[in-house]
Amino acid sequence: MIKEFSEKWDKYKGDLEKYFRNTKQTEYNKYGTIVKVLFKIVINREGKVFDIERMTIIDDGDYQGTKIFIIPLDTYQPTINDYVVTNTYYGSCSGCDTLQAINKYEDELPNERQVKEYMVLALHLLQKCKWIEE
Repeated sequence: MIKEFSEKWDKYKGDLEKYFRNTKQTEYNKYGTIVKVLFKIVINREGKVFDIERMTIIDDGDYQGTKIFIIPLDTYQPTINDYVVTNTYYGSCSGCDTLQAINKYEDELPNERQVKEYMVLALHLLQKCKWIEE
């Protein structure tokens, strides 16, 4: 885990929780979207800024597998030292996929339990972040 990210989590997690609470689940029903929201609301607030629009997603699975998210710093021609990576495992149903289990295919605003679970998912994505050269 990147210490700077952990500190930003402590500082800005309330804003992320507010986002989940006040935004329909259709806006963040994919892991890649949750990673982008995490970076936009928490990690990119101060200090180093990451270019979430240039995020690369590797997904070699089919019905289940691992998604790897590679996010560069917002800089011209990033070098290997300018990338952060995180990942998550996904499944094919709500019994084996965290995101599907949370949203239960609902489109509306999440309930309190769902908000807490989205926050845990975002925290786990943040905790898995590391510089690609580490």
